[in-house]
Amino acid sequence: LNSSATWTNFATSQTTTTANLTGLTQGSLYDWRVRANCASGSGTYSSAQFTTTAPFVCNAATGLAASAITATSATLSWSAVTGAASYAVSYKLNSATAWTSAGAAVTTTSVSISGLVAGSLYDYRVQTNCGANGNSGFATAQFTTLVASVCGTAFEPNETQATAAAIVSGVTNSAAITTATDNDYYKITTTATSNIVYNLVGPSGVDYDMTIFNSAGTQIGAGAGATSTETVTLNNQVAGTYFIRIFSFNGASSATCYTIKATATAVSASCQSALDASTNGTTAGAAVIPFNTNVTGLINPSADIDHYKFTITTAGTITITLTNLPADYDLRLLNSVGTQVASSANSSTTAETITYTAAAGIYYAQVFGYNNANNATACYTLRVQLGTATKQEDLLLTNSKPVLHVFPNPALSLLQVDIKGTSSLNSTLKVIDAKGVVVMQQRIFRNPQPIDVSKLAPGFYSIQYNNGTTVITEKFIKQ
Repeated sequence: LNSSATWTNFATSQTTTTANLTGLTQGSLYDWRVRANCASGSGTYSSAQFTTTAPFVCNAATGLAASAITATSATLSWSAVTGAASYAVSYKLNSATAWTSAGAAVTTTSVSISGLVAGSLYDYRVQTNCGANGNSGFATAQFTTLVASVCGTAFEPNETQATAAAIVSGVTNSAAITTATDNDYYKITTTATSNIVYNLVGPSGVDYDMTIFNSAGTQIGAGAGATSTETVTLNNQVAGTYFIRIFSFNGASSATCYTIKATATAVSASCQSALDASTNGTTAGAAVIPFNTNVTGLINPSADIDHYKFTITTAGTITITLTNLPADYDLRLLNSVGTQVASSANSSTTAETITYTAAAGIYYAQVFGYNNANNATACYTLRVQLGTATKQEDLLLTNSKPVLHVFPNPALSLLQVDIKGTSSLNSTLKVIDAKGVVVMQQRIFRNPQPIDVSKLAPGFYSIQYNNGTTVITEKFIKQ
């Protein structure tokens, strides 16, 4: 041995040029020497070294890991072992004594198992098979299956408004969108005018949307972001029943729960006058207001626009003031066909004033928030003051046939809908696909009215305008 000071004689009179050594130590460095014996005497030694080999060891696997764990399945994996021919994998409940084989001769470094018990601790083990060099010992690890989800059947069946599941204000409810066509409907009933906040919180990696309807089935709010988490706030909602629709965008689905909560907070008596009615979002629903009288109203929610109607009989001057502003509100004067003829747009809460020489006819005062300014509790004050102009009873409008214009066409993300030739714009526009199915519906808040069509599939669609008596349809292409 190289580490020893003593030499061991193998032979003193070897007559060949080779020698076989036995009884050596494994994995060790040896020195050896040889000299020639001649008749005249012995020569000097020539020296060299060699190392004996270590025995082959069949190593146990390392890097054991469990992934893709569900309530009933998991994937077991480990790192590759040098010299391995295959692996034997088995598993069992931690409380059990018998092992179940997942493969006696697995040639990859992972194996999937199923049929497991939900919410349970499992042991698993991996043994290396090195062929002629034998087997290793077992490497072991553990994992726990997920608790079984009951979301997939929660509240079912609730696929339509008629079968909507009743929920209680402020209570978080769990359910799931398990298929591409799944629709979940809920309803909440309030007993007083309320501010209602709808919160949808869904799993990552999917896109869920939420739509809110009133008791008549008219859409009054929507959340359509790019994730599965949406929030819709609707203030000053009258007592009644409201419906919530949860659905997937573009076929998204998941067995993982989402949560839905609707929180209704009753509001105190409003400063809002009856003239600021729910119908005055367009000129068609505008209430007739008295001259020389203060009218109070709210801009709420952020997209709210209020219209008020009055009639001038004899041409002359009028002054319209908008005061007591809780936010940055602006003022417009529209003629009988809804065209702007004057405006006031001061910054911040500075009062707005329009002084105008009006011809005889019907006019509308329009109040709106600049850059979505709004306030749910503080009212503005509107007043139409006569100067030299005079009034008479409301004149009847001769409604000409409206003209519907959509642009750009084709549209990629935002479609503008412009209605001309009528002062009686009503509350809805419908988008209809090539099969005749209504895929979108919304109130008309302004003219032109923008419609977000970014989530529609490319193809041919129709936009339908309905003012209660006249229906006009125009085609457009979604790119």
